[in-house]
Amino acid sequence: MKKTIFSLCVLAVGITAVNAQNVNKQYYPQPVTDNRNEIAIPPVDGYQVLKCDFHMHSVFSDGYVWPSYRVGEAWLDGLDVIAMTDHIEYLPFRDYFKADLNTSYKIAAQAAEQVGLMVIHGTEITRKQGEIGHFNALFIQDANLVPDPDPDIAIQNALKQDAFILFNHPGWLMDTIVWTPFQRKLADKGMIHGIEVFNSREYYPRVLSWCMDGGYTVFSNSDVHGVISEIYTTLRPMTLVFVKEKTQEAVKEALFHGLTLGFFDNKFVGKEELLRALFNACVHFTLHSKNGEKEVYTANNNSSFPFSFCIQGVTYNIEPFSSIRNINVTEGDNRASVVNMWCYEDRHPSVTVR
Repeated sequence: MKKTIFSLCVLAVGITAVNAQNVNKQYYPQPVTDNRNEIAIPPVDGYQVLKCDFHMHSVFSDGYVWPSYRVGEAWLDGLDVIAMTDHIEYLPFRDYFKADLNTSYKIAAQAAEQVGLMVIHGTEITRKQGEIGHFNALFIQDANLVPDPDPDIAIQNALKQDAFILFNHPGWLMDTIVWTPFQRKLADKGMIHGIEVFNSREYYPRVLSWCMDGGYTVFSNSDVHGVISEIYTTLRPMTLVFVKEKTQEAVKEALFHGLTLGFFDNKFVGKEELLRALFNACVHFTLHSKNGEKEVYTANNNSSFPFSFCIQGVTYNIEPFSSIRNINVTEGDNRASVVNMWCYEDRHPSVTVR
């Protein structure tokens, strides 16, 4: 269904009932209800999996939409959690908006209460790419207390609020991906907690390896500035967060413990054990026949995500909520590689067909 600006704004402020019996005033076309795209993920080893986007902008920095519009988009797209992360240094529309740095969060949080969406209070510390870089401070209390001419002190100001520090798009505008001296210093001091492996339209395989080697939490975010439906034709990028309960405290704890996977363009990245657990929760195999050493299975996908796996040189693609049959397996050689999942820049996780 086409997501119009009108319908999203109505969603953000609440739906007003129309008296269909009023013969003196009729509406054409008749009002329709916007349908949320529910993204189904079964429980994974006792966790519920939240669909999140921790990097987005509004007109209160360099975005082009109102904060409540971001809430409407996220709700329609099936997300559970978003973070408003408007810049604190780069404010091109400041002449039109005299509000303080917390305003976009306040507006989004108020709209989100009406649709059950969780909004994380964040901000983006923005300095020269390739030298300092950009960093999102998540779970802050007051963005007005973060700015400082010294980027090191600005990040420390966020940390004083018990913030989670996310290193944004390390490959943006760069020909190669390396740690700069400033970024390396932050990392060595424990002032970077997570890194974007995917941002907007860019995937950084080397950064996935950084996260696996250095213990950084994996993120995949939209960094959206315009209208999200004009950018992505498939499921939007999101960070999948594994939590025991749907609270801000549980989300924050999960981020600090690295319980995330990145999702983009029907691909998954992150820790091998989490990738394997997600696949096993979503895809079930049933043995249908056996002839000597040859076993034949059917696979059933009970999630909204597609998966691709390769076994004994044959690749199988299983679409959301579908089944595939005639999966041939030789007894004793039942390991499959999930080829739309990466646990390192050049490595796929393996699963057992049984």
